[in-house]
Amino acid sequence: MESSWRRGLGFRLFHNHLTVNLVSAVFDRDSEVWLRLLRSLRRDVLAEAAREDVSLIMTSVFNGTSENAEAWQTMLEPVATEGGSVLFVQLTCERDELFRRVVQESRRVLDKLVDAERMQVMLDRFNLFESAPFGPHLHLDVTHLAPSHAASAIIEHYNIARV
Repeated sequence: MESSWRRGLGFRLFHNHLTVNLVSAVFDRDSEVWLRLLRSLRRDVLAEAAREDVSLIMTSVFNGTSENAEAWQTMLEPVATEGGSVLFVQLTCERDELFRRVVQESRRVLDKLVDAERMQVMLDRFNLFESAPFGPHLHLDVTHLAPSHAASAIIEHYNIARV
């Protein structure tokens, strides 16, 4: 999928787990320093991309808390400062499908969550299906939607031109 987005639309993929893996290699996950550096790194990359006119697709999770919303607004602020824009897409799926997907071996390659019990803890702790309060966004239920169809829906919704 990355290559087709990159060739056909001019976007580069800034994968959430690249930053998570980098900071986790040095600091304990979810520690204060880990969270501060993670957010700083993301903000710096987004700022430089906006400054250099590099269009990105970035993946992440919104956990439904006001603190997380404020952190994302801070991380995304340089994009607006540089005259860029952010188009939000929220992908969700039915709970049973989420648990089926989370344990798939293909997730392990990117050091993604592959533990159903940990997923349950996260679902109990956070409202992961909460709509992010960042303004208008596209919400897609991808339970029965192929990735290519989800991509097409995003392209159509935001009227993204192919290059």
